[in-house]
Amino acid sequence: MPRPRRSIDGDGEMPRPRTTDLIAKDRYRMTRHPTYGLIGRGRVATHMAHYLRLEEQPCFVWRRDAGLSLERTLERCDTILLAISDDALAPFVEAHPFLSDRTTVHFSGCRVVPSIPGLHPVMTFGPELYALETYRAMPFVEEAGGLTFGEVFPALSNPCWSLDPELKPLYHALCVLGANGTAVLASRVFGQFESSLGLPRSLFVPLMEQTLENVLARGGEALTGPWIRSDAETIDSNLETLQGNPLADLYQACLRAYRNGEE
Repeated sequence: MPRPRRSIDGDGEMPRPRTTDLIAKDRYRMTRHPTYGLIGRGRVATHMAHYLRLEEQPCFVWRRDAGLSLERTLERCDTILLAISDDALAPFVEAHPFLSDRTTVHFSGCRVVPSIPGLHPVMTFGPELYALETYRAMPFVEEAGGLTFGEVFPALSNPCWSLDPELKPLYHALCVLGANGTAVLASRVFGQFESSLGLPRSLFVPLMEQTLENVLARGGEALTGPWIRSDAETIDSNLETLQGNPLADLYQACLRAYRNGEE
């Protein structure tokens, strides 16, 4: 199946390739069957290494606490995958000049590293590893003008979209809010169902699942309840009840976001 490809930039035009990206593309053409070297020890590194192994792609993993030389561990690798923290990216690249002799990419959804193209997996990575079908359906966002997903992973067929690097900070902020924000809100509601009401979290699950299904299908039209009906007394009662509760700020922020969207 053809890989979806879309280019998004601030002016509606495809950005011109950067010089460093053109060099990387030339290097890529010589490595159609790459051997991967994955650097990192966190969840992204763990899941990406597992995915590559499930797909029977050669992959060597190096982590700082392994006690082994980075260069020696990855000497057989022609494609390096940086699955390290955003703040560590630029210093790590500067400290290891041998990376310039290899095709190197990072997985940050926010940072732009001038000499290293980015490929961001649009996925949440939990403590448990996933099935192959989950990894294959995982979308990626590549930096427009840089290496494409297919050039770095010629044996994989994940859906991929192209984004102007200047839009990455906004893109990543939305990802964090949509994923982590949802997780924080749900976990806090679950906790208070149990601690304050004596009700099991399972009672709330059908409502949450159906809400997500409705949002995916209908967007903002999925909203129900006092906000949609403009039931002022009920909203005031909600806010009064939540006084002193950490969820009060979240309730007000969500209500403001809804009302601002209606203007």
